[in-house]
Amino acid sequence: MATYKSNAGNILQPGAQINRLSSYNTEGVYAWPGVEAFELIGYAKVSNLSADKANFKSFDLTVPSPDRRTDDRVRDNRTSIVVNASAARPAYVYGASIAIAQDVPSTLAGFPATPVTCNLGGTTGELLLFGPSNSGNPFGIPSPQLNGLANATASITAASSTFAQGAADTTAGDLPFWTTVTSTIAAGDAANSMFYKVVADTTFKVFNVTATTSTTITGGGVFISADDSTAGKSAYIICRVNYLRPAAAASWNDIQGFIDFASQLGGDDI
Repeated sequence: MATYKSNAGNILQPGAQINRLSSYNTEGVYAWPGVEAFELIGYAKVSNLSADKANFKSFDLTVPSPDRRTDDRVRDNRTSIVVNASAARPAYVYGASIAIAQDVPSTLAGFPATPVTCNLGGTTGELLLFGPSNSGNPFGIPSPQLNGLANATASITAASSTFAQGAADTTAGDLPFWTTVTSTIAAGDAANSMFYKVVADTTFKVFNVTATTSTTITGGGVFISADDSTAGKSAYIICRVNYLRPAAAASWNDIQGFIDFASQLGGDDI
């Protein structure tokens, strides 16, 4: 297995054309002058049965390698979603989403012959919550909410003991845009209108909880049915996080091509 430098994606400049930002390479786009925008997408595969559900209450997200050949893969899958940040260049999270994957139905012509995904079993009323990890536990969405966690957290709720294929939701705050205020402009007016700021690399995980305010893993665990297991199916939890960072400071590389050196013929800028 050859080594490969991770987190080495380019910051795409105006004029660059791609189909999708690379989650694997933490590829960003220079969307506004001085601002870099990122999107990270990953999944958690669940294939355990009900008897083992107590051991499956939280999940790291796999960011798949662009290399599809597992027998000759230069780059291994990344085993977690990490929002890169520092005190000098914080990250401002503005969006997240969570979904249970649903494969193409077998009734449609073409691939696959048999869907490979299935429903995810759980406890009615419990949630799968995707958000930043607090040393292995969720931060949840506090009430009142004063720091933007509503826009860094997404959740879905089990109905009839099932997180059904196709179930999905985006952030609790939708997007951090002001829409209404009271005459006093109270803290509650901004509850869903804030970015979530992080100043160090921050892992995002999925947690099985009983409420969006939970700050510990309070759920009973998740599983797939014996029939789905026998059929070789798995449940896939798909998550996405979006964030912005200040661009790095301008440097010599930004101007050196325009400087006229004295050593050049007719040059007298320095």
